[in-house]
Amino acid sequence: MIDGWAAGIDGRWLFTAVVWGLHEVAFFATWGAFSLLFRLGVAKRFQVAEGKAPAPDLSRRAVLDVLGGHVLLLVVTAFVLYPAWVAMGGRADPPLPSAFEIAWQLVACILLQDTMFYWSHRLLHLPRLFRAIHVKHHTFRHVRGHSSEYAHPVESVANLVSFMVPAILLHAHLLTFGIWVFVRVVETVEAHSGYAFTRLASRHAFHHLYAAKGCLGSFFGIWDRIMGTDRQWREWRRDQTHR
Repeated sequence: MIDGWAAGIDGRWLFTAVVWGLHEVAFFATWGAFSLLFRLGVAKRFQVAEGKAPAPDLSRRAVLDVLGGHVLLLVVTAFVLYPAWVAMGGRADPPLPSAFEIAWQLVACILLQDTMFYWSHRLLHLPRLFRAIHVKHHTFRHVRGHSSEYAHPVESVANLVSFMVPAILLHAHLLTFGIWVFVRVVETVEAHSGYAFTRLASRHAFHHLYAAKGCLGSFFGIWDRIMGTDRQWREWRRDQTHR
């Protein structure tokens, strides 16, 4: 049991309600918002590939696959992530973390996630692993929000590890953990939105359009810059109307 403000609520289900619940809210709210922009024809100059959409049958198949994954994530959150978080000293009781603690842990989560994601993603682009695993995600050449979590089970596990392990290792307070989940899900859905309002979305749209040409990281693309795997994106971006 967790004391204080969460007294009387089993810790496992409180953690699950916050972590899984915020994942769902962030995913559907962000996907829905960008879908509405497309439906209304808003900001067309920021639409990637002139707004070309993925094939309807692929989208239907992906949505069913992703929704099934969300059900599985509920179980994983309760019976895998929660015990790991508790074992590392995670807590939900007062005192709440300071603004400074939340800020530095979010930055640390971003840096750790980007590092693990970049190198696991780069590994998946090796020809043999790409054909066996990563090709499923790249069936979306023209992306939309639901494509963000459409992946082979092996890739889904790798992505979940890079997503959740940073907050667990930092034994983040549940408040910080929840904020991190919300930020990360909004970031990845926005990256697959089909709009290029940000550099991240532009990089990832390029990655799906030209899968062999780099842009393997997330958030700020630090490792792409260090390793030079964003060079072709920079050249491509200069020819685009969006900035």
